[in-house]
Amino acid sequence: MDFNGIEALLNLPEFRVTAQVLGPKQLDLHLERRATCIVCPRCQTVCSRIKESRPRCIRDLPMLERPVRLWLHLRRFECRGCHHRPWEKSESFGERVQWTERLYQQVRAEFLGGCPGRELARRYGLSERTVFRWTFERSRGGRPRKLGRAIGIDAYARRKGHHYNTSIVDLDKGRPIATFKGRRADDVIAWFKSRPQEELARVEVVVLDMSKTYFGAIQEVFGDQVQVIDRFHVVQQAVDALDAVLSAVKKQLDTDEAKELKKLRKRWLKSSEQLNVDEIIARYDWQRRFPALRETLAWVQDLRKWFDRRYDKPAREALLTLIERANQSAQEPLQRIAGTLTRWFAPIVRYIRNRYTNGMTEGFNNKIKLIQRMAYGLRNEHNRRKRILAWCGAP
Repeated sequence: MDFNGIEALLNLPEFRVTAQVLGPKQLDLHLERRATCIVCPRCQTVCSRIKESRPRCIRDLPMLERPVRLWLHLRRFECRGCHHRPWEKSESFGERVQWTERLYQQVRAEFLGGCPGRELARRYGLSERTVFRWTFERSRGGRPRKLGRAIGIDAYARRKGHHYNTSIVDLDKGRPIATFKGRRADDVIAWFKSRPQEELARVEVVVLDMSKTYFGAIQEVFGDQVQVIDRFHVVQQAVDALDAVLSAVKKQLDTDEAKELKKLRKRWLKSSEQLNVDEIIARYDWQRRFPALRETLAWVQDLRKWFDRRYDKPAREALLTLIERANQSAQEPLQRIAGTLTRWFAPIVRYIRNRYTNGMTEGFNNKIKLIQRMAYGLRNEHNRRKRILAWCGAP
């Protein structure tokens, strides 16, 4: 390949290619700065007399299916005025950089995408330790992260049904902050107590599910005014109540009608604008036949609409009305959810003012499950944390 083609591929206008050595395992490219002089940092005189030079090796992306080493021949000039001998410096690379940024990003992207570290090391002429270090120690996964204004907290399983970890997520920046062993209140309190006080003072919203353990821990660390219950967990409780009523209705039907009712389950929570005429008529017939189903479905639909409210005081009154309707109902599932909403009333109402959910936290938990499946389990907690923080979220 000619030098002009190589320079176009390298995209380093500061340098020109002076030589290339194609070996059996790698390609060596010798580069030199195009400028033939520098300005003396002492007397500001232009220096053009070269005293000596030294090579510097930098790794780059492969060419011709071979790893590439860039040999930068940096020169040392001698000033005729003050006899100072300055070394020329590169604007493209730092003083101690040993690889190009594009190689660094390419290796990280492929490793996080599932490519084995041994294969990457062979392809790019690196060691396996370097591939791991670039990805999990020198990357964003290795830098400590600070608490933000709004955080989410949830648990995920290291081994399902046996061991659990807790994940803390920054909901504003869209990235996990930390993950640590355990989901007990003592574990959560100890982790938050280990953070600087200025970080704790920055937290204004903590989104969580209806976990008494997490609620008690957050209350002890931050007080009573930061907890916000995730809206999707509240709606899930309501949908479970509707499913309980549907199960009771199915027991009163024969096999064919029970199957027909089961097919309509996904349509119960849709609005009338999302259904065609036949589906609206079918839903109306079922509600006419079973008043318990009509009452429960109407209550669940009203609860879902409640989360679209904008103002705090009317939302409180509307939620109290929904709780009263559920308490006065003859349906046991509605009475149970009325008790749940009463216990968690204040954190649920705070959603109207803060508008944060734990959907991002749940999404990271699903990604963590994928990471653990791809790794066939991660026994080393240090490596697990590095991999999760490097994989999930924005830099």
